[in-house]
Amino acid sequence: MFNIDVSSLKQYLLEDESRIIEILEDLGFHHIKTHKDYISCGRPLGDHTSSTIIKFNEHISTKGYTQQSLTGDFLSLVMEVTSTNFVGAMKYIHKNLGLKYEWKGHSNSKDKVTTPASVFNKFKGRKKFDYDEIEIYGEETLDMFVPNLHESWLKEGILSFTAREFGIGYDFKRRRIIIPHRLWSGEKESYIGIIGRTVIQDYELLDIPKYFPIIKYPKGMNLYGLQENYKYIQQAGYVTAHESEKSVLKRHSRLDKTGVAIMCTDITPEQKSILIGLNVDIVISIDKGIDINHIRSLCDMFYGIRNVYYIYDKYDLIPKKEAPADCDNKVYNYLFKYKIKYDEKERREYLKWLENREKN
Repeated sequence: MFNIDVSSLKQYLLEDESRIIEILEDLGFHHIKTHKDYISCGRPLGDHTSSTIIKFNEHISTKGYTQQSLTGDFLSLVMEVTSTNFVGAMKYIHKNLGLKYEWKGHSNSKDKVTTPASVFNKFKGRKKFDYDEIEIYGEETLDMFVPNLHESWLKEGILSFTAREFGIGYDFKRRRIIIPHRLWSGEKESYIGIIGRTVIQDYELLDIPKYFPIIKYPKGMNLYGLQENYKYIQQAGYVTAHESEKSVLKRHSRLDKTGVAIMCTDITPEQKSILIGLNVDIVISIDKGIDINHIRSLCDMFYGIRNVYYIYDKYDLIPKKEAPADCDNKVYNYLFKYKIKYDEKERREYLKWLENREKN
């Protein structure tokens, strides 16, 4: 059989529960029992015989009662037990089921990329998620840069382990911090873009752009940080959509690995579909100064599909033009705790504003 995407793969697993059981056995789960709507089993090396539940729903949701890291979906469970990434888990499942898996992205090519992202294409009102024009670069692309964390970002709270995880480096020639962008559903070293952040003082007066694409790509077709944080997002049950890459890095350094970056103040149809496909709650975290109704418009994209919240600084705790992630952990956690749910009342407020705007 041939390579199938994650949505079709889950459907294939659900067609015959013995396929799920086969993978669980290979992973080391024990006392596997089938019930009407779920499978119960004991986790590898665990004593409890029903500590883990795998549900027969669309996403094959999982719940780990004695090991929280096994909570998420079936893919994140495989990622956790095998200590691998998204593509590694896909390969593992395909191999166990006797399926052929080919990931066609490779260094400096414009060959069509076969990716599991088609799960996110089923939602109406959007154009097809098309990777055909995205060029994939290998690890050697970063050889021209020094794999060091610039002191300015270290002072801002981005730590070395985060820099290593995300491949942050420095370009002496351009005097820019290097931010590699990985394709979220690709191999670990599948780079699709590189952004450079200047470290030159008074760059605005010198007419130097703060951020500059060293390797440009359509950022609206990706979510920065999702490849690195996918498993932790599934385990937490929510994803935090930040505006910038730096917010994702700052929160990661504070051991909050639920972040992705939309890389602007809008969410594209492709990013919307990826976020919906994660099957978790969505939290919008945009920089201070953005109008509340613009934030509500982002939330409205997910209304009735996923639980959606937004962080809004009604207490004036965030400095002007900064992001929630720029705050210290105490302030951020306070703002996150009192995030606003975009419910029916919130939507009425947004629609009322929208109606008034159209009248004027």
